[in-house]
Order: sequence, then structure tokens, then C-alpha cells
Amino acid sequence: MPAALFLLAALLAKATEAASPVLIIPGTGGNRLEAKLSGRENTPHFYCSKNADWYDLWLDVKQLLPGAVDCWCDNIKLNYDSASGTFSNQQGVETRVPCYGDVCGIEYLDMSLKVGDSAYFHAMIEAFAGKGYVRGETIVSAPYDFRYSAVSNKDNYVNATMALAEKLYEDTGEKVLWISHSMGGLWSHYILSNADQAWKDKYIEAWVPIAPAYGGTAQELRLFASGDSEGIPGVSSDTVKEEQRSYESNFWLLPNLELWDDDEVIVTKGDKTWTAHELPQFFEDISYADGAQIYKTLPYDLKDPNVRTYVKYGTGQDTPESYVYGKDWDTIDKTVNGDGDGTVNLRSLEAGLTKGWENTEHEQFKGEDHQSVLKNDSLLAQLLDLAGAA
Repeated sequence: MPAALFLLAALLAKATEAASPVLIIPGTGGNRLEAKLSGRENTPHFYCSKNADWYDLWLDVKQLLPGAVDCWCDNIKLNYDSASGTFSNQQGVETRVPCYGDVCGIEYLDMSLKVGDSAYFHAMIEAFAGKGYVRGETIVSAPYDFRYSAVSNKDNYVNATMALAEKLYEDTGEKVLWISHSMGGLWSHYILSNADQAWKDKYIEAWVPIAPAYGGTAQELRLFASGDSEGIPGVSSDTVKEEQRSYESNFWLLPNLELWDDDEVIVTKGDKTWTAHELPQFFEDISYADGAQIYKTLPYDLKDPNVRTYVKYGTGQDTPESYVYGKDWDTIDKTVNGDGDGTVNLRSLEAGLTKGWENTEHEQFKGEDHQSVLKNDSLLAQLLDLAGAA
């Protein structure tokens, strides 16, 4: 090898060694989820599979087509036992989260569709790979079963993720750059705000919450009241309503009472109104009594995480603040919008400002939405700089 090339290679190697390893916590629906079916009973249609070896339950867009989506909803929804307060899979369904400690579960959500939103973290991972990072070694992820919240702590996720951060530090000798997106911000806040300060000082270089939903979002009210088909062609909101209501995590994403005033109406139907402080009654009124019980169990503390934090988020997008329903829960007469990233309200994105978190910086990316911000060139350059890999 020529001397100049050898020197360049050596410098690059040294730069990579000095850079922080990266740990990514994805958002809800932000990683693959696999299922195995064994003797399924009472399926919605005769053509729904009753037995199947491990396959991608999320995401495989073919399962979201009209007709097939009924089978998918029945396989992915959770059962809630009100007596024990616990959640479980449907009869005959076993699930697992692939690619923990790697990035193969978050880079692309549908492995057969490597474009659009399916290319979830691809741009970011590629940016780090271009600086010498190695997938599954110096850039990793902690995917999870996104149907659950921190209350269930499915698969002992909190301890497993802390152990993964420790391993990155031990393998590289460098503190971890912790990056999260959307509901991954809720998980990250829960983990970091409850971790010992000595642990954070030793293992964490900084936390970068991107489009964090740690204050919840008003959009969740529509999901519970009428379902949210999220624009999937040929699929009605009513088709997915029961499946969406079954996720423990969707309760975690409801508006945080520390950020919504007790007289601020977020749902109206006829002469009846509900505020974020009246959600137990709201669940009763939409004929979902279990919802009130589940809602009361979830953590909503927005205490200072006490780590160096750089919050990055899109703004300038119409984001639902409240809904006015018609004669029934299937008809929305009016959506009142405010600022945000199109999914998460500005007050939630900026909860750290409201709560006075220390060592925290906020930056808006005007015109970016909840997903597009992940591919913003300026943001990607900032992440490389924060990791010491620019």
C-alpha cells in the first residue's frame, strides 16, 4: 500500500476508534415483529392461516391489503385480562422481536420494500456506515414489541437495553450516543430518567430524541374513538379500531396531563366534551370500559433525564389538537390543527423546555414531518458530529 494511503487508512481507523458507538431506539411500529401460528381458532375468515412458521407479522404490506388485513388484525392484536391487568397474544399466536443488538430490524421495515417509509433508519445507518461504523457492532439498535409499554416491560426490555449500552462501551471504550425516534423517546426517557446518575455518567455520551412523543399526542384520541387507518388504501378505520385499541402502548401515547390544561377540550360530540383530564370518562363513553383501567396504570412522569440531551424535531405541519365528531363515532366533522410535526404536538416535542430540563437543547427543522426528519441531511451531519465521526 502506498505510504499516503496507509496514513489515510490509519487516520480513519483512529478517528473511528475515538467515535462514540451508536444505540438506536425506534418508534412505535419502527421495527420488525415476527409471529408463529399454531392451531389458531375462530379466525375472521376461512382463508386466514391457522398454522404458520415464523414470518414477518410487521411489516409485510401484502398483509394490509383489503381482506388480508382482517387476518392481520386478528393475529397482531392483544388480549387484556382486566382481573390481572396483563396483556397477552391471541390464542395460537407466538411473537418475537428479531435483530436485537443489530440494525436489521429497523433499517427496513418491509424487507421486500426498500423505499419510502419502509426505509426507516436506512439513511441514518448509511451515514454512519460511511464513516466506518459497522452494523451490529458499533451501530446497533434495541427494537421491542411496540404493542407494550414500560409497565409490562416485555422481554425485560429496560435491563436488556441498559446491558446493550454497557456492552457497546466495553467493546469500544467510548461512551454511547443514544438516539431515539418517536415513542422510542418515551422508552428512552423512562430508562434514562430512572437510571442511576453514576451509570449515565459512565456509559452515556448524549441522548438525541428525534420527534419525541414523550408528552403524548392528541391524535391518539381519534385512534381510540374511531380507529385510524393511516391512509392505507381500501382499509377503513373501523377495521383496525379493535386492533389499535388493544395495544398497551397506545395508552402511553395519550396526552400527558402535565402538558394539557384541565379545561382544554380535545374531543367534542354533540353537546358533550372531553378534556385530557377526563379520559377515564371518555373511555366509558366510547364503550371501552377496560380503557379507563389501563390508562390509570401507565407512567407519565416528565422528570429531567439528567443526561446531555439534543432534541430534534420537525415543525410547521398541521397537527391535530382536537376533534369534533358528528352524530356517531365514525364521522369526524372537524379537526382543529396546531403546530407540530404532523403527528406529535409541539408542546409534546418541547416538553423538556416546559419542564425546564437542564443540559438540554432543542432544534426545530421547519417543514419536516414526523418521518422525513430522519432523513434530513443537516440532522444526519449533526449526529455524526455529536458522535465524533464527522
